[in-house]
Order: sequence, then structure tokens, then C-alpha cells
Amino acid sequence: MSQQQIRQHLRIRAPIERVFAFFADHERFVTLFGARCRRIVDGQDEPNGLGSVRRIGRGPLSFEETIVTFEKNRRIEYAITRGSPIRNHRGTIDFRDDRGATVIDYVIRFEPKIPLTGSLIARGLKLAWRLHAPKVLARLEDGA
Repeated sequence: MSQQQIRQHLRIRAPIERVFAFFADHERFVTLFGARCRRIVDGQDEPNGLGSVRRIGRGPLSFEETIVTFEKNRRIEYAITRGSPIRNHRGTIDFRDDRGATVIDYVIRFEPKIPLTGSLIARGLKLAWRLHAPKVLARLEDGA
């Protein structure tokens, strides 16, 4: 099955520490896609850090993501570890300071479990991002 890739490259007018803290906070991060979640396992060194697990959604449609890389102010990687119609999933978010602003390179890669559904899932994720992320990121830039 073909691997799908979604990439968001953006510059946020906020310091890297604030931007990283937002993306590292499970409950705030998923608002970029209009979702809700709760942390179900704390991380090794901090609650939302390496090894932490978040459950997104409710009931039979919920799935879990585990933080597999956590490098403060540099990189967060997560993988779906339970549930979901996709496999070989990896979300990678790289952060770079740019004169007081923050440049983010966010890539999601996955393969669908069901043939021919990958592009549909990718379109859904892109649509959710377009509908929710601009408002959320604008508040982040405003210091909220």
C-alpha cells in the first residue's frame, strides 16, 4: 500500500519556548485539528514527554498516540500505537528559532490499512487543519 505524507511548513511569530510548549501539550496540540484528547499515560521525565500516551476521540473510533521522541524546543515525534484505520504512522514536528519567531516543519506519514483509503484520510486531515489550525495558531501568536 502506498505511503501518504502531509506536510505543514510554517512560521509562527512567537518564541520557540512558547510554541514548543503548545505543541507538547496534548490537549492543546489536538485543537489544531479540531479534536479533543486526554493523556492516559504520563511521560518519563514530564507528563507530556517521552513515552506519554494520549487518547484521541471516544468509544470505538478513538485511537492512541505515543510520544516516541521528545527533544525540548527541537523535535517531537509520535506514533499511533492503538486503534485507527492506518499503520506505520509517524508524526514529526521540528522546531527552529528564526529571529524570535519559530519555524515549524510538521510531517505526518502513514499507510492505510484498507486499500484506496489513504488519500481520503489525508484529505480529511488537511481539511481539519485548514478549518482549525489558523485560528489556534493566531491565538498562539497573540500570546494566548
